[in-house]
Amino acid sequence: FTRALANGGVTSLQILPGSANLFGGRSVTLKNVPARTMQAMKFPDAPYGLKMACGENPKRVYGSRNQKPSTRMGNVAVDRQTWARAAAYKRKWDKYEKDGGEPPERDIAMDTLRGVLSGEILVQNHCYRADEMAIVLDMAKEFGYHVTAFHHAVEAYKIADLLKANGTCAAVWADWYGFKMESYDGIGENLAILEKSGACATIHSDDENGIQRLNQEVAKVLSSAHHAGIDIAPEVAWKWLSLGPDKALGIDAQTGS
Repeated sequence: FTRALANGGVTSLQILPGSANLFGGRSVTLKNVPARTMQAMKFPDAPYGLKMACGENPKRVYGSRNQKPSTRMGNVAVDRQTWARAAAYKRKWDKYEKDGGEPPERDIAMDTLRGVLSGEILVQNHCYRADEMAIVLDMAKEFGYHVTAFHHAVEAYKIADLLKANGTCAAVWADWYGFKMESYDGIGENLAILEKSGACATIHSDDENGIQRLNQEVAKVLSSAHHAGIDIAPEVAWKWLSLGPDKALGIDAQTGS
């Protein structure tokens, strides 16, 4: 926290569960201020998020246990089954809150998914491959929720138009790629292509060193873009550190612009 603030000027950040599970749990947005409790650090009125994941991580973790979802197809199957249950749970509680009577049985995990379906909780989706992000966007339309941001999104440049059309941000690295199969199609121009396509684009880091040097990460993107003949003005690139992240966190009405 202190190094992110002192070295990198990071004043707000999102804390998320890991990416082993399709549904990882809630995320929280904090102000980078000293405090004794998470509640005292929470960004006032910032919405909670739901961490989701797709691709190799849940496939690998559950495949090693010889259980579903051990394939990419299994990922989507479990996701859709879970969203179908969440939609039924929401209908029960909506009916109870409208008509009264005996309250339905409470399910804490489903409470979070009901919050997503109601638009109160923002989906933050770990996803690398373009085809999988497109499938997730289709699934979101099927069940009536919105994907606020794809995290890592190494192949986002391939579907920049889809991201723009769906109002979904891409939170990406400058040049991390090739460390596992689903990350092999990474390019240094990813963020610049998203910007030129009009999609919501943001630099990000899930690394204790990278979070201190996000300005240098943006500089790397600008260099890659320049060599590819893509001109990005510095004041536009600054949005990748400010307004873009704040849109993804749902706090852009308060800060970022």
